[in-house]
This record gives sequence, structure tokens and C-alpha cells, in this order.
Amino acid sequence: MTIKELKKTFKKNHLSVQLLSQEGDIYLCRVDGKHLLKNNDASPAIFHSISEAKEILGDHIAPHLQLVYSETYDEMIHPENQTKS
Repeated sequence: MTIKELKKTFKKNHLSVQLLSQEGDIYLCRVDGKHLLKNNDASPAIFHSISEAKEILGDHIAPHLQLVYSETYDEMIHPENQTKS
């Protein structure tokens, strides 16, 4: 799904839109829990900040974004959640 397709579809049906925090300043967008958001050339849409993602996705989608941190970040910040061997 492209950004343009997401905007069109979201007006009719609110899909789950997650902003996935990757390493550094890279954010990817997952739609409906399954598909990464793509550019028109079929490459993954990459955002370099939460603000950039909200600006590009627009006022209609931005309030519904869910931020999801990568597991690596979670392992460093919440080691108490890890099972002990």
C-alpha cells in the first residue's frame, strides 16, 4: 500500500497504522498489522522522525498512529521482562 492509497482508504475505513521505530532515526509504517507502507516505486516508506511521519501522513491519520519500539530497544530498556535461563 502506498501513502496515497493509505490516505484514500483511511477516509473510508480506519485501519491500524503503526510507526515502527528502527535503529537510529529510521521509522517504518506498518498498516493493518501486515504490510509496510511503500513509496510509489515500491520501496519502503522511510521517515526520519515522528514529526515527519505525521506531516506526510496528514492530519487525518496522525492522531491514530501507534508508536512501536523495536525489540532491541525493549531488551536494553526493560531487561527485567526477559526470561532467565
